[in-house]
Amino acid sequence: MSNLDELSGSPQTALEPQDEVKVVGQYYDDKTARLVRKYGPGPRIHYHVGHYPASQSPLDAHDATPDAIRGSIRTHQEGLLRYAAKIWGAEHRLSGRILDVGCGLGGGSLFWAQEYGADVTAVTNAQEHAPIVDGFARECGLDGKVRALVSDAMHLPLDGGPYDAAVAIESSGYFNRPQWFERLSHVLRPGGSVCIEEVFITRPHGADVWAEYFYTKPATVLDYTEAAQAAGFELVDDVDATSETLPFWEESAAWTKAVLDSDSSLSPVDRRNLRISLLANEALGAEWGAGGLRLGFLRFELKK
Repeated sequence: MSNLDELSGSPQTALEPQDEVKVVGQYYDDKTARLVRKYGPGPRIHYHVGHYPASQSPLDAHDATPDAIRGSIRTHQEGLLRYAAKIWGAEHRLSGRILDVGCGLGGGSLFWAQEYGADVTAVTNAQEHAPIVDGFARECGLDGKVRALVSDAMHLPLDGGPYDAAVAIESSGYFNRPQWFERLSHVLRPGGSVCIEEVFITRPHGADVWAEYFYTKPATVLDYTEAAQAAGFELVDDVDATSETLPFWEESAAWTKAVLDSDSSLSPVDRRNLRISLLANEALGAEWGAGGLRLGFLRFELKK
């Protein structure tokens, strides 16, 4: 993922790291049309959770149309990036040369470039997504500011840096963390930041629920911290936003229900995939609310 959409097929077993990279890339290549349907239209398409401040009332999704629910999801996904920007001090840390690692269809890359003037290398391992990202960048007049790079996160080219920061929005759960941080230590400048928004494990059942749907088990914050420290980084920010992201699962499930109820043109395969998605969203929302999974924002700095 960024990785929040309908998974075709039954629950998955754990994969070997080299196989996981290939499967995840192919998975998102194959899912592009469905990602656009749920989280589009472009050019800024995100597929990660949204941020719902306690001061704002979420959409009453009962009897709402798929378009209305999608609009609310998109608004709160952008809200999550704006919240992250405040936590990470984006005006000075994410306004230079940055890597958006696991960029999906480039929504976050366009956000950092448009909102903060960043020069963004949008890293994806999904071959099909690179021309889409570049096309959206041209549509926004950012073809010189946002460039797609097809690369495995653990093998980022060493000749592209130094970068001021790396950002990973719900993508780092798929990475080999020690290898990733070690690679980042060679492409970031001293004092550069690694900004991570991710789902973290708080109990085994939560990890199992996530893994059944998203090909990978979440790690703990300690797992990230130890991998980062071994590569010369230190943790400087750790912000919990679990409660403010819980409504995403309600809206995501509501969108799926609304599509199932309103779209008579769905094929049997589409209906099956949507029903799987609905069950998964409800299970994830329940685990989120019960404290089995945690949504957090981390920032690490490369020691000078």
